[in-house]
Amino acid sequence: MTYEGELSTVDIMIVGAGVAGLATAVSLHAAGFNRVTVFEAEPQLRPHGLGLNILPNAVRELAELGLLDELQQHAVRTRELAMYNPRGDLVWREDRGTLAGYRWPQLSISRARLVTVLADEVRRRLGDSAVVTDARLVGLHSEPGRAYATVMDRDGSTRVVETELLIGADGVHSAVRAAFYPAEGPPPSNGVTMFRGTAWGPEFLTGSTMAVLGDDRRRLVLYPIDRDDTPGRCLINWVAAWPDSEADPLQRDATGVAERRAAVLRQFGSWAPPGVDLPRLLDDTADVQQYSMIDRDPVPQWSFNNVTLVGDAAHAMYPAGSNGATQAIVDARVLSWHLATHTEVGSGLRAYEDERRPQMTELQHANRSMGPEKVITLAHQRAPHGFDDVSEVFSEDELTEISRGYARTGQFDQDWVNSRPSLTVARRQRDTRDDSSRAGGATDTEAVKETSFITAVIRAMEHDRADAYLVDRYAALLSTPRSRRMADAALAVGGTIGSVIVRARFGDIALREAAAGGINQVVCLGAGSDTRAWRLDLPARTQFFEIDLPGQLEAKERLLEPVRDRLACRRVSLGEDLRRETWPQRLLAAGYEPDSPTVWIIEGLLPYLQIEDFTRLIGTVRKMSTRGSVLLVDAPHTDFYTDPVNETFLTFMKSRGSAFQLGFDDLGDFLRHQGWTAEAYTLRQLHAGECPWLPSPPERLCPPHDHHWVARAHVS
Repeated sequence: MTYEGELSTVDIMIVGAGVAGLATAVSLHAAGFNRVTVFEAEPQLRPHGLGLNILPNAVRELAELGLLDELQQHAVRTRELAMYNPRGDLVWREDRGTLAGYRWPQLSISRARLVTVLADEVRRRLGDSAVVTDARLVGLHSEPGRAYATVMDRDGSTRVVETELLIGADGVHSAVRAAFYPAEGPPPSNGVTMFRGTAWGPEFLTGSTMAVLGDDRRRLVLYPIDRDDTPGRCLINWVAAWPDSEADPLQRDATGVAERRAAVLRQFGSWAPPGVDLPRLLDDTADVQQYSMIDRDPVPQWSFNNVTLVGDAAHAMYPAGSNGATQAIVDARVLSWHLATHTEVGSGLRAYEDERRPQMTELQHANRSMGPEKVITLAHQRAPHGFDDVSEVFSEDELTEISRGYARTGQFDQDWVNSRPSLTVARRQRDTRDDSSRAGGATDTEAVKETSFITAVIRAMEHDRADAYLVDRYAALLSTPRSRRMADAALAVGGTIGSVIVRARFGDIALREAAAGGINQVVCLGAGSDTRAWRLDLPARTQFFEIDLPGQLEAKERLLEPVRDRLACRRVSLGEDLRRETWPQRLLAAGYEPDSPTVWIIEGLLPYLQIEDFTRLIGTVRKMSTRGSVLLVDAPHTDFYTDPVNETFLTFMKSRGSAFQLGFDDLGDFLRHQGWTAEAYTLRQLHAGECPWLPSPPERLCPPHDHHWVARAHVS
């Protein structure tokens, strides 16, 4: 079938309303397909399931679909993977997500939460009728250009649905797959039974660790998937697995929750998961579920005429390496991209299968050896009674290569995920609903430009005080009537001035100190209304580069025209969107010297960025910095977003198109994992005098609800 006219005219039927099916529906809409319907066998869409992990390659896709912020509200950013023997001796640990250098995090989340967010997005984009329940597939006929699906409701009545493209996303027991492989039978088990559950309990290890314990036969996996308002408490997802051949008679009859708890405790009661009271965790688990560990053999073909498979229907694999939901989401995006960028359904399906099937076949085989978890098996085989030093058992290179090799197999290694082209497709028809989300008609970049001059108003207000903490005699020139009205409105709904004033004083002192130490190159990213090039009397040899959105710096220059002669250093301005990857080349072309120590200033920018944008930005800065370089940066604390006092202000900022979205539990820790030696302080710590070189700001500038970080870092 060839597309006639717009993609929006193509009828698409998806079978299965799980992660794979719903992610495919959202991805297809994002790629320009508007006539997509998801059919689900269950009478109601009742999300169920326990915890799962989404690796950064799939989180990138969810972020590009605009879903990351909502998902993170009830998820945990996984910081590390740590593997242990039964005694709790550490075999291997590695950073995960952004701490490992990915531009996107790794998320631990409940399957129910993920499905709910996806289903809500499908209905928002495609309408309530886009998800049809109580419609079990019982028959399928396909021919070139058409597919005919027979669906049956719970009362036994049937109907035939005709569609131009049918996508089987109906899981490991796929009826769509069975239509083309009728002799395949039920999915095979590897003879291992899994017991699973969730319970609220104290945080363990980093509070965001996935811990895997095991010997050569058994596995115990624990990781947090949500947090509540109680400090130090999280929802822990746990999985226990062991061979059926080692099951005692009581396990075989374990039909109730109490019996299943007891079966797990008999197998793992003597184990020592670090920081976890396993008997207590089991007691607090209300529902213990039991499954056989199953997968599917790889098949030689996924697509038949205008029918194809995604997710577990295509490549069900053992639950090792966090690849079930991850690869289903990637399937959805790759399929949608190929369908949208080919002029004919058949060629799009062939391109999708050519890209995904060989890779998933290799990953299915890798998971049958338990992926990266095989290091635990090797540790037990080499040191069955434990060890004092893991280097006696493994070389570090051997452990690293096991992890990296598995990541390369699934194409979720850091270099590939961070650098590959986006799968986002420019829609052929403009979706006018997208415009309605821009309150007041302002684009996000325009709103950020406006906010920049609000900070100038705040600095001017502080400068005029008799007890001023900051001196900025040029801020008043940038304080226009419009920016003053915006500042008044922001302050009226709870906006604070402390972070603006304190970060400016912090940066002034640090920059002067660096200049006195001989650094004569400064790069201010998101320079906005910054006036340091004019007011700090920097040495004449200083090269001061400013980068901000096109038009922003020109507006500042016009307002500062009366004091143009006060500019003693050599200033160079560049109009660039820092979320794009062209600014480093322009900076180099403008005379930036990467071999010279540099002071980098990133002030007031981070609240408006996504974590992936900032991680990419800070990585680029690190690559362009030589030894002796300094980074000055500030950001909200994550508590800023949860403090009820700030709710009205955050709503106000969102309504005008400049929503705050990025915060850090520990900015210094984040910077250290990005290759910097960092000192970071909250405003309250600065007020308490914990920064030895900064005069303590007054109480009025450090109110409890202004949760904010400032940091100074050096290339480590």
